[in-house]
Amino acid sequence: MRRTALMVFLATAICVPAISANAAVTYNPTVATMINGVSQAELLPVVNDLSGETPAVIGGSPYTILTRSSSSGTPIDKAEQYVYEKMLTYGLDSVAYQNYPGKGVVQPGRNVIGQINGTTNPSQIVVIGAHLDDRPWDVLAPGADDDASGVSATLYLARSFADKTFARTIRFVFFGSEENAPWTSNAFGSGYYAAQAKAAGENIVAMISADALAWNGSNNGVVYMNTRTAKKDPGGGDHAIVTMWQQAVTTYSITGITPTLNASGVNLSDHGAFWKNGYPAVLLIEDDVSQVNPNWHTVNDKVSTFRWPYYVQMTKSLVAVAAHEAGII
Repeated sequence: MRRTALMVFLATAICVPAISANAAVTYNPTVATMINGVSQAELLPVVNDLSGETPAVIGGSPYTILTRSSSSGTPIDKAEQYVYEKMLTYGLDSVAYQNYPGKGVVQPGRNVIGQINGTTNPSQIVVIGAHLDDRPWDVLAPGADDDASGVSATLYLARSFADKTFARTIRFVFFGSEENAPWTSNAFGSGYYAAQAKAAGENIVAMISADALAWNGSNNGVVYMNTRTAKKDPGGGDHAIVTMWQQAVTTYSITGITPTLNASGVNLSDHGAFWKNGYPAVLLIEDDVSQVNPNWHTVNDKVSTFRWPYYVQMTKSLVAVAAHEAGII
């Protein structure tokens, strides 16, 4: 998440409380089992590995990731390899790197993509994304909340969804260079991914960017999905994702969080690259309206600052909405 977004959020947030559930999200015991499997014990190891709290095993050897800056060279390469190797063990239908060329000061890099093929509607694609890179660029950058929290949550989805069947194709995409504003360029990170998808004629029906999930300074339990304003949301695709998310939270009795629509149109994360290319997308993010996480983009963005019950419940909500968006069978 880019710090320049903070004042925009504060100035433009349009916050709407959760709506009541209806028949659009029907209780599924398999989804409930995956939701119930989310815990601190499940999420913590990946966050520790990516934020340098513990050595990560990469290529069979221990390596401590002290930064994931897009310009860090070996450290960000190792983080990409770490996620790639994790997904290889899950039994997904495919796992691949996507190389992007970079532009200007933004160096070439890689997105990492895991996929479960859809069955009845395989050409319809649901993307769950998180960004691997972090800031600051010139010192140690643990990036625990921003965005090891989103990466760990997305890996949990990949792992728990791997042996399930879905109508739609679902992709778990770990983007590089988010901190370099990929919504402004087609040459790196999510900007490259979304532009390539558009050029290939891919039908991405929903994209959820999980970016900063683990800090709730006001302890109010508010969780946001950021969308475009209704007038700028063609077909209502962004808002439809939010509606399903809110319904899923109610259907599965996910307590301790208030799922809230933020129709501000702020594009400053990976979802913005999908808007630019004509796809429905949302940003799932902690409450950065009432109180911004002061640790973002500093050496203090560590796992010790996490609000674990909040993070766990937010991840459960992501499991629920992703499973139903993908049409679990």
